[in-house]
Amino acid sequence: RARAGAGRPPRASRARRDLHPSSLPSRGAAAHRRGRTLARGMEDGGGATDIVIPDTFVPPSRELRGAEKPYFPPVGVADDPTLANPLQRQRMLSTEWFGCVFELEGALVKARDAEHRASWMRLAKEREQTPPPEMVLKFASTMKPEDFVSRQLRWTRDPMEVRRLVQRRAEIYEEILEEQIVQALEKGSTPPPRDELLPGVLPFLRLMKQARVPMAATCGTKTFRAACEALEKLEILEFFANERNPQGEPNVVSSEDVSDWLPDPLPIERAAQLMDRTTKRCVVFGDNNTVTEAATECGAKSVLLLGRQPRYELQGADAVVASLKDVTVSNLKNLFADETSEAAEPQREVEIFPTAGRSTRAAVADYFDYDAQTQSDDAGGKEPPLYKSRRRRRDV
Repeated sequence: RARAGAGRPPRASRARRDLHPSSLPSRGAAAHRRGRTLARGMEDGGGATDIVIPDTFVPPSRELRGAEKPYFPPVGVADDPTLANPLQRQRMLSTEWFGCVFELEGALVKARDAEHRASWMRLAKEREQTPPPEMVLKFASTMKPEDFVSRQLRWTRDPMEVRRLVQRRAEIYEEILEEQIVQALEKGSTPPPRDELLPGVLPFLRLMKQARVPMAATCGTKTFRAACEALEKLEILEFFANERNPQGEPNVVSSEDVSDWLPDPLPIERAAQLMDRTTKRCVVFGDNNTVTEAATECGAKSVLLLGRQPRYELQGADAVVASLKDVTVSNLKNLFADETSEAAEPQREVEIFPTAGRSTRAAVADYFDYDAQTQSDDAGGKEPPLYKSRRRRRDV
């Protein structure tokens, strides 16, 4: 071996031991030079190959320490994966994390439909307008006064004129209430109170405050200031206090705070925002079907009180009670016991397993054969997919 390697020149690695490391070509520079050489050879036609050697190398990006990381999907409707407090997150997932929204007229105090209608009739007489029909006056206490003037009565669309008419209507409404008190005094009877809490309201508000349930009040026929003054006269404004509000304003939603009123869900969404709750964890208390429509649209629960409409007209609500005396905290928790979350429980595809001895095509045909399952008009709650099949059965 020594004789065979005696005539060879020394290895390059041995010759480079005495050189400084900075004078040696780097491995990346050599690869870059080879790529240039191969690319130049391919352009000159020196060799045909499919190998493409990139000129530059981009290292993969590394996540910085403290960068935002994707969270797991929410477990429930009211879940917040970004919450760092596990106890607070567990409370949000339970059924005790909800809020209550009350309509001022209908849920807290008695609704004055007759006085509202009389005020609009007197205003129409002052303006020498045709008295509005009954089918229009039924919206007098369930719509914003501005919308009632422009949409239902259609007297004007000028914003300044609409505001003037609404202010005049409010003055007429107060005059009607004063006339009722004067008439009662002339007859020698006790004058009726302007606003009186419905039976069971005060104990229920105390129960909700004890259970740490936030509450909000809505009123579409009064301004924010007038609604707060009415709640203060009733001595229940403290139940709607909002400690997080920097201005100290209570959880009150009036006609000035939203652009539209019920059955639009904007008042409920505004009340849920003030209470720091999602609309799917809100219970709305009212006495008419507009509350049910708005609550259903935004995913809230509705509890209606009897008085304005009969019970058979309130079947769309989640609960119908005679008064708030019949409602407990456990009843409200049960409204959210069956809630589902699309993020936590995604919809699964229905898989059809054929029975033994039968083909998959036959099993699928029997599964979608509605005509074989419905032989009469009373189909047990199952309707055929096409109206022609029902018409054909009736003709037969």
